[in-house]
Amino acid sequence: MILSSGAFQSPQLLMLSGVGDGAKLANHGISTIHHLPGVGLNLQDHPDFVFGFTSDAPYFTGLSFGGIARIVKGIAQYLRERRGPMTSNVAECGGFLKTRPDLDVPDIQLHFCLAMVADHGRKLRWGSGFSCHVCLLRPKSRGSVWLQSADPLAPPAIDPNFFGEESDLDNMVAGFRTAKRLLDAPALKSLQKADVVTAGIETDEQIREVLRNNVDTVYHPVGTCKMGVNDPLAVVDPNLKVHGLEGLRVVDASIMPSLIGGNTNAPSIMIGEKAADMIKAEMRA
Repeated sequence: MILSSGAFQSPQLLMLSGVGDGAKLANHGISTIHHLPGVGLNLQDHPDFVFGFTSDAPYFTGLSFGGIARIVKGIAQYLRERRGPMTSNVAECGGFLKTRPDLDVPDIQLHFCLAMVADHGRKLRWGSGFSCHVCLLRPKSRGSVWLQSADPLAPPAIDPNFFGEESDLDNMVAGFRTAKRLLDAPALKSLQKADVVTAGIETDEQIREVLRNNVDTVYHPVGTCKMGVNDPLAVVDPNLKVHGLEGLRVVDASIMPSLIGGNTNAPSIMIGEKAADMIKAEMRA
């Protein structure tokens, strides 16, 4: 059997099935099938902050008369030609940067978007503009996923524990300042009409406050059924088989012991491909 429900619901399904920390399962009236205390622990994600700017430049879209007109024209162009602004993935470009020259590898990632983004698009702002995400690539903080109840339809309790380690907040301040220097460069500054998120934010303490209030997920959760050997909190072995159980594999980003320094889509595909190869090899043996 293969469990592949992601970093939130794979541990949730294991715990609902009685696989997890026995004492905590008992709190919800769930009988322990197999005590495996690492299920749901070790949650990691890239803490992400979003700058937002209004702009009158014709490159951007949004809730404005000009922006709506560009959307309508873009839809018409797409229907005719299968090209144009409606083919955009919104996050048109990005980059990996070092906040200090002495670092061996980049520690932040930027995503540049051709519209203003607030609360993952759930909050709408009037006006066209653009956004820039900055996320910390190698956070030290660890969160958790747990059950709110034994009801399988209830969402799991998720604690990302962003900035649980103070060094993550310090490094995000450096990432904020690095991104802001780029955004204040003449080529990008000339496109800005108003800074809707960080106007007047200058000191490190002000930056820390705006980060604490606004940092959120960038959809890269991993680690809650981590792979490991001789590790009391490991959930699966190097063959992705659940420790102590027969016939069950976890195959998704939850098995990553640590978060990679970039997007998790391609590694998740690789995990699936590798699992398929291992299963086929076992069937041939």
